[in-house]
Amino acid sequence: MRSTLTPAKLQTFCPYKGLCSYYSIDDARLAAWSYPDAYPEVRRISNLVSFEPDIVSVHLDGTQLHLERGQTVVPHGPDRNLDVSEVVHERAPGGGPAAAASG
Repeated sequence: MRSTLTPAKLQTFCPYKGLCSYYSIDDARLAAWSYPDAYPEVRRISNLVSFEPDIVSVHLDGTQLHLERGQTVVPHGPDRNLDVSEVVHERAPGGGPAAAASG
């Protein structure tokens, strides 16, 4: 069975990677995420898609993929639950992101 990624309205901000977009797959809500325009320092991850291993199973050429030994997915990483509206979209001097908390 083939499924497609459906963009979700949720976006979060990671101070290390940039703006993160989320996707649903059929009924699996927020089953995948991606950094469509990652910061230059991590540009190689731009447009790659990661999948929540507790929500979906990923198969490549008929083989189910699994986390490698010692590899984990942290559900509360630095990009979770940060409000995108608090982010200033201009880059700070020196290449790092500029962010400001509202309020």
